[in-house]
Amino acid sequence: MTDRARLSPETETPVNPYSLLEAVNSSSDTAHTGWLIFLAIMTYLVIAVAGVTHEALLLETPVQLPILQVKIQLKQFFQFAPIVLVLFHLGILSQLVLLARKALEFDQAIRYLELSNKRTHPLRLEVHNFFLVQALAGPQRSAVMSGFLNLISWLTIVILPVVLLLYMQVAFLPYHDVTTTWINRIFLTLDIAGILLIGVFLMRAETSFFQAFLRSTITHPLSVVATVLVLMVAAYLSYFSATVPGERLDRIGQRLTGLVSPAVGGKVQQGGGFALPFVNASSDGALFGIFRRNLVVTDSDLVADRDEGADKSLRLRGRDLRFAKLDRTDLSGADLTGAKLDGASLVGANLQNVSLACAEPDVVLLSNNRVKGRCASAKGADFSRAKLGQGKLWGIDLDGAKLDEALVEGAELANASLVGASLSNARLDKADLTGGVRAEGANFLNASLQGADLTGAQLQLADFSSASLQGALLNFARLDGAVLRDASIEAASLQNARLLGVDMTGMKMTGSDLRGAAVWMTQPPTWDSTGLTDLSQLVVRAPDEQERAAMKGRMEQIADPELRQRSQEFVAQVAAQDAKWSGSLDQQRWQSWIGASPVPPALNYTVDLTTYLTKLMCSARWSNGGVATGIARRALAPQFRGDVVSVYDGLRATSCPAASTMPEKVMRDLSSTAETVRN
Repeated sequence: MTDRARLSPETETPVNPYSLLEAVNSSSDTAHTGWLIFLAIMTYLVIAVAGVTHEALLLETPVQLPILQVKIQLKQFFQFAPIVLVLFHLGILSQLVLLARKALEFDQAIRYLELSNKRTHPLRLEVHNFFLVQALAGPQRSAVMSGFLNLISWLTIVILPVVLLLYMQVAFLPYHDVTTTWINRIFLTLDIAGILLIGVFLMRAETSFFQAFLRSTITHPLSVVATVLVLMVAAYLSYFSATVPGERLDRIGQRLTGLVSPAVGGKVQQGGGFALPFVNASSDGALFGIFRRNLVVTDSDLVADRDEGADKSLRLRGRDLRFAKLDRTDLSGADLTGAKLDGASLVGANLQNVSLACAEPDVVLLSNNRVKGRCASAKGADFSRAKLGQGKLWGIDLDGAKLDEALVEGAELANASLVGASLSNARLDKADLTGGVRAEGANFLNASLQGADLTGAQLQLADFSSASLQGALLNFARLDGAVLRDASIEAASLQNARLLGVDMTGMKMTGSDLRGAAVWMTQPPTWDSTGLTDLSQLVVRAPDEQERAAMKGRMEQIADPELRQRSQEFVAQVAAQDAKWSGSLDQQRWQSWIGASPVPPALNYTVDLTTYLTKLMCSARWSNGGVATGIARRALAPQFRGDVVSVYDGLRATSCPAASTMPEKVMRDLSSTAETVRN
């Protein structure tokens, strides 16, 4: 720690070493006590921080201090703990500098009494046993022992406090709170500055910082280089590696290491692990397989773990849970209003009755701005096999999300965005997808949407191959370029829907209502021989210029570049084949079906349609009430050509198993309408 080869003593005034010894020992005893207290504080903080799990970060569980058994709010602990540590560190560092000055003066003074470098003066044996004083002014010892004393000083005074500050930042990082992270960075920077500006005087007796630093570098190059290197690495980790995904420093760090993630949906996704030069994080984004910057809470029953008597619903409003891994976790009934789940993994998670809606829905309705409306966002999230039944997902952004095999029965998805989402084999029976839901390019392959309400939905280029759409409402929906190959849309309503360039090969549509629908360049489905499909007001015509411009403008708003390219290719295909389809066999077949469709009041049509719908909705095969819900919603419309009273009575019959699974609001509205008609 000290340089024995100081300047010539002849230029300095001799000091009596006997008078300095007592001062050194007294100061050393005080500093030693302070050093022990500082070690105890660091140990205490390590234990407290180590006890904060990812589940505690998710639930915002207060930090319980060891021994004291005092609970401190999670964010407050991680905001104030670095401040306390830095203040203690700077205090003990200043005290050790004052001690070092006395020890160095004692060392210089006693050299006047030493006749040679081969034997030290016995007075050095009376120096306090504190390792810092022993390293600076103690008797000569072996190189191993001297190195050990210097190492203890270097680790406990310089390195460990910095490492602990960095550890606190990394431990809290999965919470994704930029403010707290910046507090950690600022005080880590202050601590590093204190070490450089104050700690240099632990090695030299000069009063000038530059002289002390220069002479320390010359006399102890290895120690200085190691210290500066460690501090630089700590600063780099704090500012450019231990970052909240998406913040400005995170983007800079990704560029510095060349680890910029590929663009998804037109935006760069920063969901990977720590960005370090020459060091790759593990496949799950963890650094050294231990530290993660995103929450990982899997296979946990968070609802059952709540304290007895406490509110069982988890309050996670507005939380930043981007890229979190919550697979198979029970979050049923959780309040995630306005939460960010972009890139998160919730495979098999239980999200029954969850609230993933907008905090200010009125703002969204007026301005269509989800950011200002503080809507929940789950872009690119993985909800495969998740349970979202009865969930309140009003206005949620699910662009590019995966909901394959997810259970979304009865969920409220009004005003949501599902552009490019994958919902293959998902169950969306009785779901509410009204309000102009955007689902361009969505994949509904083999999905079940029985009784789902997609009124006014934007379903351009969506794939409904082999989907179950019995009783679904697709009134005013835009299905340009959609695929309905082998889909089942019996008893569905597609009034005023736009069917431009739709593939309906093998589609079953018995009992469907296509009045007012606009068809062009659409492959016809399987003919309904029962005559229950209503094509009486079907329009077979090419879209006019205004409709083409609106379609082109809508598709240009798609953020995903691949999907936008597909939409542009579709628009170009429509323009190229428009004239060819006119007069084609498919066009003639559609035209002939219009004339064959019954025109009200057709004889027995109302009775036959009502009988068919009643039989369909009360079938034991669809006892979950999905088809019944869709038919009931269709019967509520003033244009319904069946008998709404008979539909209501059929549902109330004891032989109809779907009655018990119908949504209360739908049954209430149907009852009111039936009573009005009956009276």
